[in-house]
Amino acid sequence: MLNYFLYARKSTDVEDKQVRSIDDQLAVLRSIARDEGLSVVSEFVEKQSAKTPGRPMFNGMLDRIEKGEAQGILCWKLDRLARNPIDAARVQWLLQQGVITHIRTSDRSYYPSDNVILMGFEFGMANQYIRDLSQNTKRALLEKAKRGEYPGPAPVGYLNDPRTKTVVIDRRKAKAMRAAFELYAENRSTLTDVSAFLAKNGIIADTGSLLRKDRITYILSNPFYTGLFRYAGEIYEGKHQPLVPKKLWDKVQEVLESRSRPRESGKNDPAPLCGLLRCAECGCSITAEEKTKRQKNGNVHHYTYYHCTKKRGPCSEPSIRGEELEGQLTSILKEYALPKEWALELSKMADRDEEEALQSVAASSQAVKAELMAVSQKLKRLRSLYIDEDISQEEYLADKEELLSRKKTLEGKLADLKGGRIGWLEPLRGWIKDASNVDEIAVSPSLQDKKSSAQKIFGSNLSLKNRRIEFNPIKPYAALRAAREKIGQIDESLIFVRREGFEPSKA
Repeated sequence: MLNYFLYARKSTDVEDKQVRSIDDQLAVLRSIARDEGLSVVSEFVEKQSAKTPGRPMFNGMLDRIEKGEAQGILCWKLDRLARNPIDAARVQWLLQQGVITHIRTSDRSYYPSDNVILMGFEFGMANQYIRDLSQNTKRALLEKAKRGEYPGPAPVGYLNDPRTKTVVIDRRKAKAMRAAFELYAENRSTLTDVSAFLAKNGIIADTGSLLRKDRITYILSNPFYTGLFRYAGEIYEGKHQPLVPKKLWDKVQEVLESRSRPRESGKNDPAPLCGLLRCAECGCSITAEEKTKRQKNGNVHHYTYYHCTKKRGPCSEPSIRGEELEGQLTSILKEYALPKEWALELSKMADRDEEEALQSVAASSQAVKAELMAVSQKLKRLRSLYIDEDISQEEYLADKEELLSRKKTLEGKLADLKGGRIGWLEPLRGWIKDASNVDEIAVSPSLQDKKSSAQKIFGSNLSLKNRRIEFNPIKPYAALRAAREKIGQIDESLIFVRREGFEPSKA
């Protein structure tokens, strides 16, 4: 007499919406076993989808069958056993090998001697049903998103209305959520403070504890509260009512971003100048070291010395006092400051250049656009000729490839026109702003600002040799210094700075 395992399964997913409940399956299967005298030695009940492998009850049942504890399976339908090809193949293989000698469903039986095509077809239908259902579900959710309806569980402060299938404001929590954004926007409260504030207003995690900081960050950065939402990597305009004004949300994003940046060193911290210079003798970095001198009269003096790290071996470069190094850096920076009147004239030149470039680009672009339109029309005519069978497939493919190649070339040319003739103006304007601020930074007490300005001017071309800073400016600032040597010829000097630093080569 064969022993049977009874297996009943129903998923909470939409795939099993029309399938009988677990209790109904058990009632019918037990009746079949009783009427046909089948010996059921164990029952397995699983509430999990079969669309992917890994069901613990199902795998445990087959493991026990392979050990010989049972030779048959009693189930409602074959799709209760598997809706994926991996689990289906395991069942089919065990049946073909005679390890499983009988599978009894509510309407038929399967034996090792049966035609494998029939069982394979039924398992394939079950798998295809899941695949089609998945695609249809994704398509439906995407269409819902395009309509502005959020296809997911509503975030905190909102509710999913089961009657209208829309997202509505949660009147009990909305006020507190709005207040949480206002609290954080003031830039005086931490994420933990916001979490505690929400807890006082009854908004906590499902576990009963305070919302974690990463959850608070997610809430504060979620555009859903402004009337937008993200779905499948794209952002959509939602039909739901905004809870937070966009201006307030933007302010919160600024606070989040500012707090995510690493803190800058203070103006009295010697660390900012570390990493700015290298030793001219051995190439190692220059580091800082604090020293304290205590006098007999009780006075205490603190000094900062910069010296080579000597990580590559002995080095004769002597150390230098921080005050002396800062003084040298100040003097050097002053030589690369852009005079205010120069900045004004350069800005006027940039405006004139932009106007001329726009006129030139407009004329050139018009010609390229006209050719692009002609190529697009040729592609349409080519397709019509092919459909009407006036040209062969070989001719069609060859001409199409040539036209598409030309189209891409023209599109690239159109992009290059603006990028080549106008693209250099924005970097120029940014440089004018930075260079005109150098004189203020030079006398600033902030070592961090001086280091930042020096890096813009010299890049990594700063070294220390015999306690003296050696430097080599990058192209725009090198041109500025050369122009300052011709201080009497302002117009020519400014044109030199513009051309040497930013204006694209005529070649």
